[in-house]
Amino acid sequence: MADERPVHERLLDLALYVPVGIATAVVEELPSFAEKGRQRLKGQLEIARAIGKFTVAEAQRRVGKATGATARPHAVGDELRETPERAVQPGARGVPREEEDESTSRPGAEAITGETAPDVASLPIPGYDTLAASQVVQRLASLRPDELDAVRRYEESTRGRRTILHRIAQLSSSDGRATA
Repeated sequence: MADERPVHERLLDLALYVPVGIATAVVEELPSFAEKGRQRLKGQLEIARAIGKFTVAEAQRRVGKATGATARPHAVGDELRETPERAVQPGARGVPREEEDESTSRPGAEAITGETAPDVASLPIPGYDTLAASQVVQRLASLRPDELDAVRRYEESTRGRRTILHRIAQLSSSDGRATA
């Protein structure tokens, strides 16, 4: 059963028609190939990401324990933004305030503003000290003006996270309220 076509036709098939046919099939099937790959790897990538986050958090905890510093653990689903160096040296030059240890406070903030900070238990956001700045920002829009002011005073006198303070200023100015 040998192919009885002339050699030049068989060479034309191999050199021209087969590559065109393959290219056409790839273009038509590419989306389904991507979906099959996504389905196959999705679960494995989620597991690998969770293991990576756990490993980084555990390493930070151990470095902090070994050096006597305490790094704030992140809630599940938060991005891990701290590096072991930042966990060991909160407040170091170039480290944003929102990544400092939660026990860090800003002494003298009350003297500058002339206001006393409300107690964390009286804040309208439950578990405030355990939340990341991004989680606090999501909750600010639902607060009344007096509640926003309490959060602002507390944040200014403790951690001074600019993300939260900036969002409070935005919300206050959009409602015609003034902030200190």
